Amino acid sequence: MQINIKKFTYTTGLTGICFITAGSLITAIFYRGKNDELYSPLNHFISELGQVGVSQLAPVFNSGLIVGGLFFALFMFGLGLYFRNWLAYIGGLVGIFSGISCSLVGIFPMNNLTTHIAVALSFFRSGLIAILLFSVVIILDKKQKMSKKLIIPGIITVLAFASFLFIPKMVEPGAAANLLKPKAVRPEFFVNSILEWLVFATVLIWVVCLAIYLIKKGKETTGSLFLTDYGCK
Repeated sequence: MQINIKKFTYTTGLTGICFITAGSLITAIFYRGKNDELYSPLNHFISELGQVGVSQLAPVFNSGLIVGGLFFALFMFGLGLYFRNWLAYIGGLVGIFSGISCSLVGIFPMNNLTTHIAVALSFFRSGLIAILLFSVVIILDKKQKMSKKLIIPGIITVLAFASFLFIPKMVEPGAAANLLKPKAVRPEFFVNSILEWLVFATVLIWVVCLAIYLIKKGKETTGSLFLTDYGCK
């Protein structure tokens, strides 16, 4: 059995973001909140799309996360094998954990808030580490397996993760918990949700950038890297 690792990586990456993006967009279009409000990324958390009993198409969103997260894990696995060095392998393992955490966010929606927050934070923290590691891999890679230009979307994504994890605690401590209360007044602009959607967008862009590069490189080279029954060659 032979698998072209370039094709495996970009295929799983693009498939994953298609599931997540489609599930999110479709659910957001039909969303009506507790006060019959429309969905807005400016003041709604991503997870609110999966809140059973509130979001009309919550199963669509949650299913997209579950499937998309698994494909994201496979994408990270492929990246680790593609670079074939110890730092990439660590990045791949952390990335697999991040993808599985993404799937768990769909399995445990906001209705189970304690578990939901735990798995969501696992995704954000491990996602930051994984993409940071792969950005370092690209910087240090002497074989030029990927363009150094791909460091740019990687660093932007890492900064987005860091902003979401740290800025709300400094600017609006406790605001997220208050927003989730039954009769809470939703602000027109909410830093937490805006930064969360920024992470969403930058991760998708990062995956697309790497996938497009691998597609182009696959067309340019005939001696592709293969994963075989005997290991990587």
